[in-house]
Amino acid sequence: MNSLPREVRVLNPSLRGVGGDRQKVFVVAFDPGVTTGWAVFRADAETLFSEGFTAVARANPDPEVFAWNAGYFSGPEPYQAEQMMALTRGTWMHGGGVFDEYEESDYFFVVLERFKLLIMGDDETLLSPVRLAAMYRALSWRGPFPVVTQSTGDAFTVTTDERLRKLNLWSGVTAKIGEHQRDASKHAVLALRKFADPRWRAGVISMMPWLKVEETE
Repeated sequence: MNSLPREVRVLNPSLRGVGGDRQKVFVVAFDPGVTTGWAVFRADAETLFSEGFTAVARANPDPEVFAWNAGYFSGPEPYQAEQMMALTRGTWMHGGGVFDEYEESDYFFVVLERFKLLIMGDDETLLSPVRLAAMYRALSWRGPFPVVTQSTGDAFTVTTDERLRKLNLWSGVTAKIGEHQRDASKHAVLALRKFADPRWRAGVISMMPWLKVEETE
């Protein structure tokens, strides 16, 4: 059951190191749209749960505690959706995670921006985030990992541009096209901050079937 669709190719996130032997948390965050930003974070679970995300980020570039990468996709929407799935699959397969040791396995979840249309118009690109999110869910529905959504406002309030710089998580060119991967990084930061909260974490973990011991008759 813990398998991903094989018809989608693999895109390696190129995370530094392998993360050591301790339990890890993976988050793959997307900011979908005409240009789709992505960010992949791998954090040491013990450090995240006991000290919080800031302590994790400050350990950068120690790959046993924290590793990350970010970028963007552009092109036709179906192509971008396939790239999103390929990156998710590549992170699952090549990010240094272990997902076959039941409760000792690593944590893994995907974050999508929750889109809210504030203006109406004839520009079809306004709904590009909605279409891409739907395409991604169609491609990934067989995957074992949970997909959660969160608002742009929350992500940008928690992590401003200045905060992103202080955490050494600034990436991409300063031009507008670089904003997409930085926005995805902001979503990843918020997601890991929330995952450090045991109450929110419990809900997400309940959607990770690989952590559960299979019952035998």
